[in-house]
Amino acid sequence: MRKSSVLAGFCACFLIYGLLRYPSAMLASSASSVTLWLTKVFPSLFPFLAACGILLRIGAAERMGHFLFPLTKFLFGLDGIAAFPFFLGILSGYPMGAKITAQLYEKKYISLDEAQHILVCSNQPGPLFLIGTIGAGFFGMPFCGYLLLASSFCGAVTTGFFWRFRRKKTSLSCAAPRLLSSVAAPLTEILSASVADAINTILLIGGYLILFGALSEAMEQTGIFLRLSQGIQTLSLSAEALQGFCSGLLEMTNGAYLLSRSPDGLRLRLILVSFLVSFGGLSILGQTFGVLSAVPIDQKDYLKGKCTHALCSSLFCGIFYSFFEQNAQKAVPVFSFFTETAFTLSFLWLFPSLFFLGVLCHALIHKR
Repeated sequence: MRKSSVLAGFCACFLIYGLLRYPSAMLASSASSVTLWLTKVFPSLFPFLAACGILLRIGAAERMGHFLFPLTKFLFGLDGIAAFPFFLGILSGYPMGAKITAQLYEKKYISLDEAQHILVCSNQPGPLFLIGTIGAGFFGMPFCGYLLLASSFCGAVTTGFFWRFRRKKTSLSCAAPRLLSSVAAPLTEILSASVADAINTILLIGGYLILFGALSEAMEQTGIFLRLSQGIQTLSLSAEALQGFCSGLLEMTNGAYLLSRSPDGLRLRLILVSFLVSFGGLSILGQTFGVLSAVPIDQKDYLKGKCTHALCSSLFCGIFYSFFEQNAQKAVPVFSFFTETAFTLSFLWLFPSLFFLGVLCHALIHKR
């Protein structure tokens, strides 16, 4: 605890120094973070947060868990309710998986050991960010986003599968999972509670986004990222790629952008970006631990899980690259979401999404 307090105090003093030494650059960075939060994060994540809160409060998670118990038992050794944060975490991105896991734990739907296991595979980047922002926006090729999305998904499943062997012995049986009965609350109360909870989470995410954006700019202005990249010049990477990777360990979006502009080979750049987006960076870790404040998880174990997820995603990215590149070459030179290739890859990703929505609708219709 004392070491973490010293580190936090040092970072705070360093941030204050950056604000006083480089006021214009720091103000521009903070304004950019606010704009990003208001125009991208708020409108895209708030509906997911509110909708998930409604689903949890009407009992959709445990009903869905009843139908998906065989799948989650086989893959992760978990109750079927684990599928709820896993699929919604994939569909909506950081930190939705962590938020839903925290809500399930607070409602006593899952144990602390189960929450620890679910977190390592449910908290991951979303498709809109990977395909739209990184693939189409940064690299100018949507197929890069589909490759990152497939790599992150396979890495999450692999990590969740491996983590089942690290769990303590639990009383989870092979029988059907528990179906928790709850008293139905009025619709107005459910909506109000879900919206209020979503607003609090969004504000927390925005605060972390602005704070780490300013800290990243301070490290950029003082030359820390440049010195870090120069310190590992022994690797066969360009200075731009090394700087982008170091920057991405703090804030993944900026790191992914810098890597997309580096002169290295496309395959290598995508592998590095796959590692960064799966790990999340310190900014995402801060957001995650913020929404998990009520869950006494082992943070070291979570970090090990995210490192495993990042390494597995990088490995899958290298393996899948040739397949995605060959499919991309069949499309027209200007990559578009409306090309034949984009449709094929979109269909591959839509399959698990439609599967999840189908099971959820079936669970809600056939209440038990």
